[in-house]
Amino acid sequence: MVDYGKLADKAKALQKTGKLGSDSSQSPQADPRELYEKVKTFVLEEVQKANAELGKRKMVLIERVLSPSYVGRLCLSFGTSLICNVDYTAASGGCRVTAAICGPPNGAEISRKQFLVVNESPQRERLEKLGPVPWEKGSTPQRIAVDIVSGLLAGEFQ
Repeated sequence: MVDYGKLADKAKALQKTGKLGSDSSQSPQADPRELYEKVKTFVLEEVQKANAELGKRKMVLIERVLSPSYVGRLCLSFGTSLICNVDYTAASGGCRVTAAICGPPNGAEISRKQFLVVNESPQRERLEKLGPVPWEKGSTPQRIAVDIVSGLLAGEFQ
């Protein structure tokens, strides 16, 4: 039989030393998939905003390509020539989102940009008010979504 009282005491001791879980005074780290899902949700919202403007100008719209999509990947197309694949990989403190634009003349990769998605925090908000957050420090899902959609419309990432 397992003595959960002893295990709880051991876990508490490990938690105090920082070897188990996170301390309540630190901000909890989100699951990388959850962070990616936030990015994906914001990308689709930005696509709707961009499509409203593209529609006003009678231009081709950005569409979601469902056939090659799977968990952890989002595919968008802009017309018949540009495709943007958005993938994620787990990283310390968040997740790394990679957006790659492929296009003419042979469907090769034109541009690629990586983002580090981090949990939102009051410190991050203060940093963003000062200007763009450096890649090493990460960025919020909203900012990444704007970068991805604007990069697709421009045909490359800056």
